[in-house]
Amino acid sequence: MPPVLDIRTLVLIYVGISLGLAVVLIYLWSVQRNYPPAKDWAIGSLMVAIGLFLFALRQEAPVFLSEILSNLFLLPGFMLFNFGIVKAAGRTPPLNFGIAVCVLANAILVWFVLGAPNYPAAVLTQTLVLVTLNLYTAHVCLKAKTAKGNHTFTLLASLFLILVMAGVWRVAGGVFGLTFSFSPTLPRLFWVATSLIAFPMITVLLTLHTSQRLQEEIHAQARRDILTNAYNRRAFTEFADLEWSRSSRHGYPLSILAVDIDHFKDFNDQHGHQTGDAALIQVSRAAQAALRLNDVWCRYGGEEFVALLPNTAMNQAMAVAERLRLSVESTMIDSPQGALGVSVSIGVAQRLPTHASLSEVLAISDAALYKAKAAGRNRVVGDGGENPSAPRIV
Repeated sequence: MPPVLDIRTLVLIYVGISLGLAVVLIYLWSVQRNYPPAKDWAIGSLMVAIGLFLFALRQEAPVFLSEILSNLFLLPGFMLFNFGIVKAAGRTPPLNFGIAVCVLANAILVWFVLGAPNYPAAVLTQTLVLVTLNLYTAHVCLKAKTAKGNHTFTLLASLFLILVMAGVWRVAGGVFGLTFSFSPTLPRLFWVATSLIAFPMITVLLTLHTSQRLQEEIHAQARRDILTNAYNRRAFTEFADLEWSRSSRHGYPLSILAVDIDHFKDFNDQHGHQTGDAALIQVSRAAQAALRLNDVWCRYGGEEFVALLPNTAMNQAMAVAERLRLSVESTMIDSPQGALGVSVSIGVAQRLPTHASLSEVLAISDAALYKAKAAGRNRVVGDGGENPSAPRIV
């Protein structure tokens, strides 16, 4: 009595599952058009499904269709699928090299099928390409830098390493006859069965990864001002609460800049709201260029901005504020009337042990800002909070 799960049966099951996975990944691409790896997964999985279908016709279809044309879909399909995972892991895959390998491998397979028929050599060639792709993908996944608690790429690496072991045993048994006292067909059965189990799991992990990325993207957008790309008040509050706790716990200095575009209402009325929006964008860019990597730049409302300077004492904050002021002053804004310039007034305050809350430091920086405006604008006024009647003016 023939076994229920022979190679042909498993391959047919694999074809059906592959077509289903391709449909899932094509749908994933349709809802994530702006995510390049999703396109690679969709096209790659569809090519693999077509290649497997052609391979399943080995006993009914001509050799050219089932052996040669199937590999023309299978090898590039697996390459594209794996390289999509490499992109998702933050690396640039060697696409040109991969294409060259696929072309060379298919040429060798044509020779071993039509020129000098040699089935073991064809199996060795095909499996070597797949094992190399899987090893490379596993390596990249293990090196991927992900958020704490996100083990998606580690699990992907584990699955690809299992596929590598299945591929190696396929070569050992099918090419070199090392079946280790097992059935001669077992290595091929194990290879197909492993793929049958691993690829649905890989598809689930890729779907979860895309969902996590979408959630992170939505969260990031919710923390940014749409016009200027500065952080919004909600994000500023999160950063400020975190830095306030660190400053209180470790005694680190913490400073705040209150920044206001000078005469912005008149600027808007004179040049129009579109030019006013351009001014907000340019001011924000100039300010972020002047700030340091760990500083937090926020649009607080209208033409008002706030900068949070962690681990920064008053004298350092004054220097940062002056650099920011000069950066904005040298910025030109395109308008129908020609290039226009704007300036900013800045109030600086440092957190002191006597301050009870962030709102108190914000109020001090705001008071220093009004003093800068009263002194003629386009300047920096610093107030440590201990002696409000004696501001420091730059």
